[in-house]
Parts: sequence; C-alpha cells; structure tokens
Amino acid sequence: MADISIKQKNVPELRFSEFEEGWRPKVLGNITKIKMGHSPKSSNYTDDSENMILVQGNADLKGGTVLPRIYTKEVTQIADKGDILLTVRAPVGEIGITQMEVCIGRGVSSIKGNKFIYYFLEKFHLQNKWEKFAQGSTFKAISGKDIRGLKLKIPSNDEQQKIGDFFSKLDQQIELEEKKLDLLEEQKKGYMQNIFSQELRFKDEDGNNYPEWEKKKLGDISDFQNGKAHEKFVDKHANYVLINSKFISSEGTTKKLVNQRLTPLYKEDITIVMSDVPNGKALAKCFLVDEDERYTLNQRIGRIFNINGSPRFLFSNLNRNIQLLKYDNGVGQTNLKKSEILAININYPDKKEQQKIGSFFQKLDKRIELQSQKIEALKTQKQGFLRKMFV
Repeated sequence: MADISIKQKNVPELRFSEFEEGWRPKVLGNITKIKMGHSPKSSNYTDDSENMILVQGNADLKGGTVLPRIYTKEVTQIADKGDILLTVRAPVGEIGITQMEVCIGRGVSSIKGNKFIYYFLEKFHLQNKWEKFAQGSTFKAISGKDIRGLKLKIPSNDEQQKIGDFFSKLDQQIELEEKKLDLLEEQKKGYMQNIFSQELRFKDEDGNNYPEWEKKKLGDISDFQNGKAHEKFVDKHANYVLINSKFISSEGTTKKLVNQRLTPLYKEDITIVMSDVPNGKALAKCFLVDEDERYTLNQRIGRIFNINGSPRFLFSNLNRNIQLLKYDNGVGQTNLKKSEILAININYPDKKEQQKIGSFFQKLDKRIELQSQKIEALKTQKQGFLRKMFV
C-alpha cells in the first residue's frame, strides 16, 4: 500500500496517490440496474439441481457467493451471472456475487454493479447504515425505493477499478487462508478417527507398543457436576467469565462476565454443552479450562472433573462425541442428562500414551488457533480499509 496517500475534503481518508479529483455524488438507482426478487410458490421448490437455484436470503449466501441450497421449477425473477445480490429482509444488507444465473425470491434484490459498488455496499453494511432504512418492528426490511435512492460518492472509473481490484486481492488472500484452516481441521478429523480407532498408535521411548486400550465408562474415570443460573450476577465490569453455550460454541470469543462464582471451575476441568436446538452445532461441544480462579459454570453446562488420566486426552475424545450426538433427533431441543453423559464408553489407553495423544492434539489445536487468528487479523485489516477508502 506504499502508493496510497492520505487526502482530505470530498475524498476518502486513504487513497491511491495517483488520484486527486474529488468524488462525485450519485444515486445508486441512476448508475446501476436494480431488480427486486419475487418468490415462487413453495410447491415448486425442489432439490433437483437440474432446476434453477433459488436465492431467498442470507442462508443462500456464503463467503460473498451463492451457496446452492434450494432449487425451483417456477422462475419468477432472474439475476444474471455477475450480479450483486443484496438481502432486503432480516438480516438486511448481506451481499454476494452470483457466479451463475439464479432465481431470486422476495428477500433478495439484484444489482448490476462493478466491484467498487460491491465493496461500497459491504462497507455500508459493515457500518450498519441500512438500519435507518429498515422498516418493521419485528421483521426488518428495506424496499426497492430505499436501494434505488441510496446516495453515494464515486471516483473516476480508473480509481473505481483500482479500489475494486485491491479488495478483490485481499478477499483472495482471506479465502486462501480459510482453505488452509479447512485443511488443518480436516487433518485433525482424520487423526482423531485414526487415533481413537487405534489404527494409529504411539510408541514408547524404546519404540515398543503401549499396553492395549481398555474400555471404560466416563463415570468410572471422572466426576460430574451441573452448572447453576448466574443471570442475577451478570456484570460487564466483573472479573469472572461465565462458561455458557455461546462461550463454548464460539471458542471463547463470546463472553459474559459475572461477579459471583456459584460453580467454580479449575484448570483441566472439562465443560460440556448439555442443551441445543435440533441439528445444532453446540451439543456436546467441550471446553478445557485453562486456568484457576477465572471461570464459573452456567446452567445446562456440565463439569467433568477429578479425571483419572490426561484431561487433554479426554477432552479430545469427548468433544462432540458421536455417542452424545445421537440423542439429537433433529426435531425437538436436545437436553442431555447427567446419566447419559457418564454412561458413554471411552477407549482408555495407558496414561503415558494418553499424554502423548493429548500433547499431539494440543499442538495441532495451537496451529488451528494461530491460523484462525491470522484470518481474523486479515478480516480486521480489510474492515479498516473499507472504512477509510470510501467517502
């Protein structure tokens, strides 16, 4: 970014140095063609990929592109390949570019715009500016009039092109790093399958096999405790982190602080989510406590402690354990019982082999964590550029 300089007046804070002209005020509807979606009858929905992809809302967009989910035999409104898709019903403002011709439902609009327009809309959404347009107290939505009347400032075509190319390259870099993360996570799944099925075994220091694994119940090798409700003690200025479902499912990024520890946790305790919605991603997800005097356990989260063996080995074995996921019938909320958790079978190796396995997964988890942090840093950097490179 050596060729970017800081300017003032009717120009962005951060700008490529070869451009000096002021940006011109425009109205989106005057410089692009905009279409509002129209939903087909639900009786015409299908899972047959021979039909046209139906884009209804943010569930059909992922990573800035269309994620085929539903198809339709009735084509009501078409978005062409390369069109920008904008969600117009809650959540409002999500965007993507379609790589193929698709049918758009009433929750989506299509915009024939260039990369500059796309990233302007991404910045607009990032700053929550659609909120002032959104109508409806319970179901937020924006209209075609809102979109067409959107005011913006644009530079010359050459500067638009350079800005669009800059963000495209940044997105490509983020996508590349996300693929690396996906590969690491797939490698971990493969190692877990091979290690816990005992297809892959560690050797001792002399190159000999460790003793055969024993099958034990979780209740034979650990104790269990239920959490307690802490809602009365929530305090954003407090020092204790409440271990709840959101904390565990977000890998600790979503935190709620409390000023009382009703159910204290200690280093190397394992916590486990006991309740989740049908087909949810949080059920039986675990967190390995990393320090004393910091955490307390919320209701519907279980504590596994007094572990006879390596806590890290048990954590790797227990996290999203298939024996617990089978209780999710895909219909109603799943509520695991203490007895169900303690009854699962654990293939238990010698303690020294447990330590080797635990250490192996700890190193792999650290690589995954560092890769995730790299991606988040790139996304944060991109957000900073979006805020500074548009007027």
